Amino acid sequence: MSNIPPSNPVITSALLDLTRAVRNVRTQMALVGGQALQSYGVPRTTEDADTLVSREDLEPLADELVDRFGWTPLDYDDETEGYVPTDRPVVLLMDDPVLFDVHEQREMIALETQLGLTVELLAAQHPVEQEMIARAAIRVHYDVRVPVAPLGGVLLVKVKAHQNKDTAAIEQTVEHLPADVIQAAVVWSAEHDPATTEDLRSIIRAVRVRRTPNGRRPRRPR
Repeated sequence: MSNIPPSNPVITSALLDLTRAVRNVRTQMALVGGQALQSYGVPRTTEDADTLVSREDLEPLADELVDRFGWTPLDYDDETEGYVPTDRPVVLLMDDPVLFDVHEQREMIALETQLGLTVELLAAQHPVEQEMIARAAIRVHYDVRVPVAPLGGVLLVKVKAHQNKDTAAIEQTVEHLPADVIQAAVVWSAEHDPATTEDLRSIIRAVRVRRTPNGRRPRRPR
């Protein structure tokens, strides 16, 4: 089965705008979340795009996307519990389990592309997130060459987020990617966050046990 996602002009357009805006602002980014997992070959369904960017370049990048590429800035409406259009980009603060151990709230800016895709620009506030930007590798995703965060980092963040949907994403990753790719991701995560990696290993073990007959691990013949 091919790991190349089907054509999607909405995502392609967003990624093209993002990569061009990043060059114009002279900063770096890393695709994370469901889009990142898709680029590695995990068949995730996602209707947005999450992008890590340095804290100091969060607002300049948002301004560039609005002013030069025609994206719409979004604010969060407490009544509807959703995004609404606004005049200028606004930095939103939210509680994020990923940042609990650095005692900060998440800084982010939400935007909508001209074709209607929601993109969340996330400030890289955790040391692991900063390393994810520094170690991002260029991958071809929806026909666009885009920096994608290391798989180990993407999985670490999902463990830290500690939501059912994030655990499901990890499980799906283990089910669809080769064992050596998963092992390399675990090695990366262990180098950056050994404690959280133990939780990641537990999820991986649970998936592999479920995949063996009667929940038992195969034994080597003596």
